[in-house]
Amino acid sequence: MIASCSNDLKKINEISIQNQASYPLETIYDCEIIYSDSARVRALLNANLVNRYDDKKTYLEFNDGIKVQFFDIYGKKESELNAGYAIIDDKNDLMLAENNVIVRNIKGDILETEKLNWNHDTEEIFTNEFVKITTQNEVIYGIGLESNQNFSKYSIRNIKGTIKINQSDE
Repeated sequence: MIASCSNDLKKINEISIQNQASYPLETIYDCEIIYSDSARVRALLNANLVNRYDDKKTYLEFNDGIKVQFFDIYGKKESELNAGYAIIDDKNDLMLAENNVIVRNIKGDILETEKLNWNHDTEEIFTNEFVKITTQNEVIYGIGLESNQNFSKYSIRNIKGTIKINQSDE
């Protein structure tokens, strides 16, 4: 009994190329990415794990969560964004943050949602998802939000309710 096998090199290369697309080109641990404008830091992104992919488009994936701090032109921290997962489209400077996204501004206002986009070029954050905003005096619910990245001016679409918290002068 005689057995033999052969491999088609063309098919092996096709399979190899398809599989490479699902693996990162680079893996970075304890990463810090600085976004600047005119030599001034405008945002600082920290992550424990970053994978860089270069398939049909180049993107960064943050599977272990991220923290992004936003600064004014004088270097003063204005707000902070935390999320359990994020992906950044390098070419378009767009980030999608997901999984327990929380944004806090310097006034103490808190935005909570499950998905939030950040456009680095326009310095805006936005979502079409459910949002909860907690301020010192109220809790606001809605579907959809547009805001500047420092979360000081925002617009909520489809507001579902407002709860005023009265504080007594005792």
